[in-house]
Formats: sequence, C-alpha cells, structure tokens
Amino acid sequence: MLRGFHVVVSGLALAAVALTPAIARAQDPAAAPPAPLVLPLDGGEVALITILIKPDKAADFELVLSKLKDALNKSDKPERKQQAAGWTVLKATQPIQGSTVYIMRIDPIVKGQEYDISRLISEVFPVEVKEIYEKYKEAFVGRAIMYLAPFQKMSQ
Repeated sequence: MLRGFHVVVSGLALAAVALTPAIARAQDPAAAPPAPLVLPLDGGEVALITILIKPDKAADFELVLSKLKDALNKSDKPERKQQAAGWTVLKATQPIQGSTVYIMRIDPIVKGQEYDISRLISEVFPVEVKEIYEKYKEAFVGRAIMYLAPFQKMSQ
C-alpha cells in the first residue's frame, strides 16, 4: 500500500531532540545559531505527506493542525506565508490499518525551509509548543513522504 513512498521513521523522537534548541532560540534569538532543519522537503517540487493518527486522537491532531495554520499565518517570515499558501491538508473518509489518515499536499515546496510541525509551531508559540507537541506525539502512528515532479497536464 505504501510502495513507492519514502517511509520516514516516526520523526517524533528527532523532533523532541530538535525542539529544545528551537524553544531556546524563540526565547533568546541571539543565544544560539539556527539548528539544522529537521524536515526540509528538498526531494522534489511537490510532496505528499501521509500521516496516520490514532482514531480516538483525531481531534487532538486537528488541534495541532489548527495551531500550525495559526503559526504559519502569524509568522513574521515571508517564507512561512509561502509555505501556508502551498500547504493543503486532506482527511481520508475511511481509515487505513485502523488509523485516521491525513494527506498533506505541499505544492510547491519552498526549498530550504522547515516543514517539521513542532518546529514551525515553536517559532510563533514557544510557550505552548510543549503541550501541542505532547498532543501530536500521543496521536501519531506513522508518516510517509512521497516527492513528486510535474509529468503531464491533461488540459491543453
């Protein structure tokens, strides 16, 4: 079913390790140099990210998505506005392997930018990010990323 996808191991553990420097920078920007990107999405022009969520935690994940949307739109960085403009989230109408499925379509990918949900939220909401991250971690089952390139338009 996920054949052809680049399956990414949880990523949550990495996000947790990477989250601490992001919070420190948000509190004191001069304290540390920028941390390396956790999820840069530099593998193509378009990305489809499939996220599997525990069905009883879908509302919590949707709260995380709402906070992500707020963070992208309230950010002072013009790149975040570009990311928001090309980022669509779809919710499957049926479960897969017992999980609620969300598909994120990133088109176009803004090269060299962070796409890690926790990191993006921490830029605008450094105090709330820990609570939001815990909701995300408790809801998360798995993730797969597929990079795409334009192939053919069906209209003239």
